[in-house]
Amino acid sequence: MSFVPPRIAPPAKPLNRFAFIAAFVRNPLSVVPQAAYDGDLVAVMRGRTPIVWITAPAMIKTVLLDEREKFLKLAQIRLLGPLLGKGILTSEGAHWKWQRQASAPMFRPQELAGFVPTFVRAAERVIAGWRAQSGAVQPVDRCMTEATFEVISATLLPSADERMPQAVERSTGLFQRSGAWGQLYAVANLPQWLPQPGRRSMARAIGALRSAVTALIAERRAHPEAKDDLLHRLMHARDPESGQSMNDEQLVDNLLTFYLAGHETTAKALTWTLYLLARSPEWTRALEEEIARVTGGAEIAAGHIEQLVLTQQVLKESMRLYPPVPLMTRQAVADTRLGEHAVRAGASVVMPIYAIHRHAKRWADADAFDPARFAPEKEAAIPRYQYMPFGAGPRICIGMGFAMMEATAMLATLLRHARFAPVAGREPAPVARVTLIPGGGMPLRVSVRP
Repeated sequence: MSFVPPRIAPPAKPLNRFAFIAAFVRNPLSVVPQAAYDGDLVAVMRGRTPIVWITAPAMIKTVLLDEREKFLKLAQIRLLGPLLGKGILTSEGAHWKWQRQASAPMFRPQELAGFVPTFVRAAERVIAGWRAQSGAVQPVDRCMTEATFEVISATLLPSADERMPQAVERSTGLFQRSGAWGQLYAVANLPQWLPQPGRRSMARAIGALRSAVTALIAERRAHPEAKDDLLHRLMHARDPESGQSMNDEQLVDNLLTFYLAGHETTAKALTWTLYLLARSPEWTRALEEEIARVTGGAEIAAGHIEQLVLTQQVLKESMRLYPPVPLMTRQAVADTRLGEHAVRAGASVVMPIYAIHRHAKRWADADAFDPARFAPEKEAAIPRYQYMPFGAGPRICIGMGFAMMEATAMLATLLRHARFAPVAGREPAPVARVTLIPGGGMPLRVSVRP
């Protein structure tokens, strides 16, 4: 029988205003009603703002592709704008387009292959730290965050500034703790002047982080002979229409986007995957056998990635059940329609990726962990807008290939050396912040082979 991991228990019907606020602050996923898991669209009024949850692939395609000019990222810009400014994640139109074009060459497959040794070294350093305490319980979520931050620092954005890891950890922690309030204010389109819990401490953390990245840019300008990495390319990129390069503020915006989006999402994907494997010994054995067969006992190399088919199936199924970014939001800026439903300008259109990935009518045994559903012949039949761990449409995550290669190499390396077991009484609850975190952390018992 398939393993059914912890899941959100959705409310039977939309919550009233006060229950909605209380539940949203605890966990934004807990306000998504049951109808979103077995229907196409649910609409409610929250103050003056209609909130529309959509899960039908055709409607999602309308929002993200066909009529995308009518649905803008205003809530996300409001939430993340103070930190990420007008970078690639938080800008629209021509300004977004040229920033994406400037960044895209770093993410070509031939560029990514050269990063695999770095992915492997980061995972092996985690193993080395665990080896001295083999059999002990480890905070796997924190370990994965540290490892993926090491990767992003060593590959795309090298820096000798020792303040950077601490500044990133501090600001990320604040976003995770108080981010639900920011999400609530943004989704409900509450006035900017309204007092918000945690806003002052968040502003201080953001200031410190942006100062650290500004120092990184100054360091690179002082030593322009540094290697060809993302920072180098962004500094030399030109807008094809105006010929303008990015000023320091724009560079900070984009570097922070890649720092945070480039490691936090992969860390969460690995964290949830290791938990699922800890509860699924048969899939652990299957992956160990695949890794041994593909590598012959050697270190993971770039040529192995495409051959690790089962390993990637497990990662994809993990991101179905626990998508690293569990909610996507757009705001309608014109009156329009989604299917048979009228949507008026100003409505918040929420695509609950978590619910879309567990929709009862679109996934067989939707809450069960079953990586076989991503076998190549089955995966090909999944509609494009039914499975979106990296988003979809023109705004699909630019780092998707990087993240999949990184997660595959790191997961395979970890499984070559270690076994994972759950801790009794510590079942992690999925909690939506900016990313999908395990409530209470992810303690797992880790046994490292000699």
